[in-house]
Amino acid sequence: MKFSKILACVGFIGSAVACPPGLNSCGKACYSPKLYSCDKDVLCPLGMRSCMGACYDPNEYHCESGNLLLGAEPIPVYIPPTNNALENDCPGGQQVCGEDCYDPNLYTCDNNQLCPLGMKSCSGACYSPKEYHCESGSLVWGPSANDNVPVNPPASNPPVYNPPVSNSPVNNNTPPPSTGNDSKGYDGYKLVFSDEFEGDSLDRSKWTPEVNCWGGGNAEKQCYVDHPETIFVKDGQLHLKVIYKGSYQLNGSDKCTLDNEGSCSWAQPFISGRVNSKVNNLAWKYGKVRVKALLPSGPFLWPAIWMLPQDDVYGTWAASGEIDIMEARGQDPEIISHAIHYGGQWPNNTYSDKLVTMANAQSDWHVYGIDWTEDSLVFSIDDKPTFTVDLNRDFYSGKGDNPYTGPRQPFDQKFHLLFNVAVGGGFFDAGKYGEFDPAAHSKQWTRPELAIDWVRVYQKA
Repeated sequence: MKFSKILACVGFIGSAVACPPGLNSCGKACYSPKLYSCDKDVLCPLGMRSCMGACYDPNEYHCESGNLLLGAEPIPVYIPPTNNALENDCPGGQQVCGEDCYDPNLYTCDNNQLCPLGMKSCSGACYSPKEYHCESGSLVWGPSANDNVPVNPPASNPPVYNPPVSNSPVNNNTPPPSTGNDSKGYDGYKLVFSDEFEGDSLDRSKWTPEVNCWGGGNAEKQCYVDHPETIFVKDGQLHLKVIYKGSYQLNGSDKCTLDNEGSCSWAQPFISGRVNSKVNNLAWKYGKVRVKALLPSGPFLWPAIWMLPQDDVYGTWAASGEIDIMEARGQDPEIISHAIHYGGQWPNNTYSDKLVTMANAQSDWHVYGIDWTEDSLVFSIDDKPTFTVDLNRDFYSGKGDNPYTGPRQPFDQKFHLLFNVAVGGGFFDAGKYGEFDPAAHSKQWTRPELAIDWVRVYQKA
């Protein structure tokens, strides 16, 4: 498969806003200080600075009279009046590094040497730990195993990061590293379905786009549409992208596929993509499911890789079950959710779930999967088990009519696959995440799309 790399960032300028716990304010935007820095009221990736609205790497460029020039900028330091700087010798808010004072919002002190924020020091030279590591006093290409950062090959022309000029979210694709099982095989199993997305369009013999504005019954804020900007295949990957529209209603070219509560005429602030394998009768009972994906990044984005029953054998949702292989919240960049839903028809349903903490959940590619047998459902990330459900049990919720007559039900029927990116809704508790402001929060998105590199389903040979 082919891959490309597009680097970008988002900058916002304006008056300060109140932000939820754990987020800082930068102009009119809220941001995670773990991922971004605020320079002159402009949001930039951590370690970057701003120059007339553009973000740049200060280790490779500098800003002079509002223009970006090639070459690292000199590190401005305050020389205290004594030979050895003490904390009280430095101006307010500055810290000591060796004999110098510095602003900790712009620089870091490593081995008593000042470097741009996010950089480290090696024998007097500052370097990016994403691209190099220090070994016996010498710079060596590639990050250290202890740094836990992805490898990106050095560019011959270092990139300059430019914010978008409109409200259109940034598309930031990254070449997928090797994660999980890329060998297309497991002992004792045969490959019964796959899509490597090697063409230049969605294979509609496998996937069917959904078109509706219902919001999933969760007060989500998107219309799913079959548009080339929300569902597309590029560089060997399927992309499902969210775009802010302010207000969008389905029109004559949109063929609504679900009219729950008359929602085909509803207006939503976003459009997004959702596809399923149900219409093409691609569904499976037991086996291994693996999906290699890169998650979106931004508040109130809700990506999902999941499964629904091909037939409602035990009744409507959630009596016939639901398997959520992967769900995530944009505000929680290191948390993945697994879940199953069952028990009875709504509102008599219930669920079991597991939250998995994992570094680089949003920033790296991972393989999400289930191993499904008669006895258990084992969820996994990069082929490492993360959550196990014993199927040798009664799944009745104890409320309303019991739709089941034995163990394993409803997880003893065929299920099909779905991929989508929802926005907002009941998945985001307002007490924890605050109220959703579509216009303001969408400006904080750095990658508003779910990218899928491949999908594979295996069953016992």
